[in-house]
Amino acid sequence: MISSSTAFLHGAGHLSRFLEKWHELLTGMDRQTDGPITVVHMGGSHVQAGRIGWAFRNQLLSDFPGLVIGRGIQPPYRLTGTNGPPERGWTSSSEWTRASCAHRRHEGEWGLTGIEAQCIAPEDITCWSGDPAGELCCPSFRVFNRPETHGAWRPTSAVQSEAVKHACGIVEWKAESGNFLPDTMKLTPAQGGPVTLHGVEWIPQDADLVYHDIGANGGHSASWLRNPHFSAQLSAISPDLVILAFGINDAHMAVNRFDPSRFKRHYRALLDTIRGANPGADILLVTNNDSHYRSRHNPNAERVRAAMKELVQTERVACWDLYGQLGGKGSIDRLRQSGFAAEDRLHMRRDGYVLIGELLYGTLVRSAAEVPPLSP
Repeated sequence: MISSSTAFLHGAGHLSRFLEKWHELLTGMDRQTDGPITVVHMGGSHVQAGRIGWAFRNQLLSDFPGLVIGRGIQPPYRLTGTNGPPERGWTSSSEWTRASCAHRRHEGEWGLTGIEAQCIAPEDITCWSGDPAGELCCPSFRVFNRPETHGAWRPTSAVQSEAVKHACGIVEWKAESGNFLPDTMKLTPAQGGPVTLHGVEWIPQDADLVYHDIGANGGHSASWLRNPHFSAQLSAISPDLVILAFGINDAHMAVNRFDPSRFKRHYRALLDTIRGANPGADILLVTNNDSHYRSRHNPNAERVRAAMKELVQTERVACWDLYGQLGGKGSIDRLRQSGFAAEDRLHMRRDGYVLIGELLYGTLVRSAAEVPPLSP
C-alpha cells in the first residue's frame, strides 16, 4: 500500500533552508531572497525519462496556478537518438553521436547535464520546449557547452548578442528589446568542423521555481565525478536543493557484488563536490524503488536504504524513502500488476514515473508545514 506520510522523509531538518523558501512560496509570503527557488534532480534512466519532473512541475502549477515555473535545462537526448521527455524536441539534418558520463568507454568534457552531443560536420539544430508548464514569457535563452566553445552556436530567433558569458561554458542570450523568445529556437554553428553541445534552457521572466531534471541512462553515483565542468556549472546554476536518485543503478547487481562501503564512499565524494560548488544547497537522497535482478527480487534495495540512512546521520543530508513509501519488498510486482511498473520489474511505465513525481511533490509540501523554520 502506498502511504502519504512524511514518516518516509528522514533527516528533514537538513532541508531547513530549502523548506523555508518552499514554505514562503506555497503560502504566498514575501520572499526573503531574489530569484527563483532552484531544484536540480539528478539520476539515471528514471530521471532521463522526464516524467518525474514533469509531474512535479505540473502538480505545483495545478495547485498554485499563478506561479511561474521553469522547466530547466533541456539536454540533447533526442538529438542523439536516445529517450527523453516527449514534449521536448530536437531536429537536425546532421548525424550526431552521444557521449555520456554513465558509459565508462565514452569520453567527453561533460558538464552539469552529463551528456555531450558531438558532430563532425554540423548543420542547424532546431529545438523546442512544448507543454510549457507556466513557461509563457521567456526573455532569455541559455546554451550549455564546453568552456572553450562560447562562440560555437548562435540562436537565430529574435535574439540580441549574448548578454552573459560564464567561464564554465554557459552563454545566455537576450530577446530583442520588448520581445519574448519563441518556444522553438534554431541554433546555427559559427563555423565548420567538429562541435559539441550539452543542453539549452529557456529562462522564464520572474520565475518562482525552476526544476531541472537531469538523468543519464545507466547513471550511478560515481558517473558525475567524471565530469570536469560539473562543479563550475552547478555553481553557476546555484541550486537551493539537489536531489540525488542514482541508487537503482548502483544496486543493479548480484548481492555479493554490492559493497555498501564503496556505495557510501562514492556518495560522500559526490556530496563533497556539490557542497564545494554550492555550500548553501540542501541535499536529498532518494532510495530505490523495489526491483528485480535477473528475474528475482533484488535485496540490494534494502541495503541502499540502510546506507542512505547512515549518510543522513553522518553527512547532514535528508533521505526520501521511496522504497518504503511504494510498499517495500514485493511492491514492484504489485506496481506491475496495476500498470505502473514495466515488465522488467526495474523501470516504471509513464504513470509510474508520474506517481513518483506526485509523491515527491506531496512529501515536500507536507514537510514545508512540519519542519520548523530556521532561526533568525
